[in-house]
Amino acid sequence: MKAKLFTFIKALFLASVAICTAWVFWSGFEYFRTAPRFSVRQITVVGLKRVDEDDVMQRVNLQTGKNTNIFAVDMEDVRNRVEQIQWVRYATVARVLPDQIVVRVVERDPIGLARIQGRIYAFDREAAILDPDKSTNIVLPILDGLHENDIEGNLKKIAMYSRALSDLGSSGLSEVIINQSNEVSIVKDEDPVIVNLGVDDFKERWSKYLALKEKINSEFKNAVRVDLRFRNKVVISTENDDDGGKVIWDGKKKSL
Repeated sequence: MKAKLFTFIKALFLASVAICTAWVFWSGFEYFRTAPRFSVRQITVVGLKRVDEDDVMQRVNLQTGKNTNIFAVDMEDVRNRVEQIQWVRYATVARVLPDQIVVRVVERDPIGLARIQGRIYAFDREAAILDPDKSTNIVLPILDGLHENDIEGNLKKIAMYSRALSDLGSSGLSEVIINQSNEVSIVKDEDPVIVNLGVDDFKERWSKYLALKEKINSEFKNAVRVDLRFRNKVVISTENDDDGGKVIWDGKKKSL
């Protein structure tokens, strides 16, 4: 009999402890959920250089005051909305108790300008296509050949663009054209001729073009393209050229 009574008392005690613990947790939860102390009163945005703070606040879409509890804010949802802004590379959102939300923004860093369907855009190393803003001050040749919604292909073309500029420098160049085969063509400032350099040996091939440039200007005034993709040939194409171009130099015969 005593054993049964002891077991009953023990079970009653454990149940009481469980109920008290649950009540404490529930009371604490209700306190954090409803206490005015934890109402969002300040939203701070840091890291902005190009992005307008008003654009970020519209994406955050939170009201300050009694109606917004800091623990009820879906931080992941806020982060995702902020990252939808074109110039935002990524964002972090944090609670600073008792009443502040801090949004830290890392913006995209443009490395060049591209022409896509007749419009000029900026782009970064991750091939994000960006509408240039007033602070976009890039003095580099225009990249022609990128396509919207083709990140994989654009990454390869941007890599070729960077390689070409690393070999040749950017001074005196107005445009870098990269085709679907990732072949590089160059256009000089105030020179309409498109110079096709292929996929490698950019410096050597460009030097060859510069050596022949005077001859081309004097003898082929209607030249539109010079092809240096072939190791032992230089091929020039003129306006209304239907035969694929004329060889003006090769490794054996030199000038023809």
